[in-house]
Amino acid sequence: MTNQPPRGPTRVMKNLLFTILGSAIILTAGCSTFHKTDTASLQGTWKGTDTAHPNGTCSLTFSKNTLEFQASERDDWAKGIFSLHEETTPKQLVGTILQAPDPKAVGLTIRAIYMLEGGTLTVAGNVPGNPDAPASFDAPGVRTLVLKKP
Repeated sequence: MTNQPPRGPTRVMKNLLFTILGSAIILTAGCSTFHKTDTASLQGTWKGTDTAHPNGTCSLTFSKNTLEFQASERDDWAKGIFSLHEETTPKQLVGTILQAPDPKAVGLTIRAIYMLEGGTLTVAGNVPGNPDAPASFDAPGVRTLVLKKP
């Protein structure tokens, strides 16, 4: 009698078991890298402080790929669209101004870096039109917002 592979129902069960285990391993490996995107985490209104107006409160509202910024000064606001570059260090936000009190600002690009940590959103950006993102959150000339969801 030779050692032959099982036949019939036993072989079918082993193949099914190997298929299920193999699929579970692949799914587990794939799901271990799944995470909520920052775009999803940013959705909603954030309120906090702004280095340009340290005594006031500002807000930043994200809705899908749009954002609205309102500083404590009534005439310091902007509406636009944004995209995130989560693969950079620090992470970057690139926005295009669609509406603002200064018509010269419309169409300009804003480059900022951001950090989401413990329910706090920190955003540091250069002036609109500057082609570079800030090198750090405390770089000279950057405007920094420190925000939380109310």
